[in-house]
Amino acid sequence: MLQSIKFQNALKALLLIGLGLFLYSRIANGTLYYYIAQRFASYTLIAIVGLIVVGLSYYSEPKGETHEPHEHDEDEHHQHAHNHEHNHEHNHSHGLTWSGVFLVALPMLLGMAVPPQPLGAAALSNRQVNVTSSGSTMPAAVRAASQKSSIDKNVLDWSQMFKSTPDAANKFAGEPVKVTGFVFRDERFAADQFLVTRFVVSCCVADGNVAGVVVQWQSAVDLPTDQWVEVSGKFAPGALAGETIPVVTAESVTKIPVPNQPYLYP
Repeated sequence: MLQSIKFQNALKALLLIGLGLFLYSRIANGTLYYYIAQRFASYTLIAIVGLIVVGLSYYSEPKGETHEPHEHDEDEHHQHAHNHEHNHEHNHSHGLTWSGVFLVALPMLLGMAVPPQPLGAAALSNRQVNVTSSGSTMPAAVRAASQKSSIDKNVLDWSQMFKSTPDAANKFAGEPVKVTGFVFRDERFAADQFLVTRFVVSCCVADGNVAGVVVQWQSAVDLPTDQWVEVSGKFAPGALAGETIPVVTAESVTKIPVPNQPYLYP
C-alpha cells in the first residue's frame, strides 16, 4: 500500500486525468468508433470531463485547522491517541494500492501498446454469417433502404431488401450496385466468389452483426481475406450452398484502405 497521502492523491489525479485524455485521443483520431456506436460519443465526452474534474480535485488539499495550545488530562490524551490510531487504520484501509493503480492504468497501457483495429474476418469465427435471403428484417432499415437509389445502397440496405422481397434473385436482376466492405469467404464459396462484408453495430462491437452480399469475380482468389474493396457491377441470380440468391456480377473490384467509419448502423 502506498503510505504517503500526498503521493496517493497525486497518483489518483494522474490516473484519472490520463484516462480522460486517453479517451479524448480516441475521439480525436476517430478510433473510438471502432468500439462503440457514434451516437454514444456524447456520453464519452461527459465521462472525459468528469474524469478530469475529479482528477483535478485531488490536487486541491484542504486547509489545515489551527488550534490554540491547551492542556489535556490523561483521559483526554488516551482518547485522542485511540481516535488517531483508529483514523490512521481507517484511512489506510481505503488507500490506493499498486494493484489498483495497475487495474486503472491497464486499459491505457493496452490501448497504447496495441494499435486500434476494427472488427474483421477473425471476429466472424464465432458469429453466424447468413448470406441467404432468409432471416428476420429490420423494418426501419428496410424503409431507409427503399428510399435510396441502387448505387447509394450499402450492404446492409441490400441484405434487408433481399430478406423482405420474395424471389429476390430474379426481382433485383440487372440492378446496378456499388458497395464497399472487407473480403470474407468460407467453405461455402466457390473459387470465384467472396462476400463483401461489413459489421452492423447498434450499441458497441459486442452486439455487432454481419451484413454482406455475395460477389462473383474471376480474380476473387487473388483477394486476401480482410482486404477492403469497392465493388461495382450488377445483380444476377446466382447460387450458394444450393440456394438461389442475388449475386453481384462484378465489373470492377478496387482495393481501398479501411474507411474512417468501418461499421454500419441500423
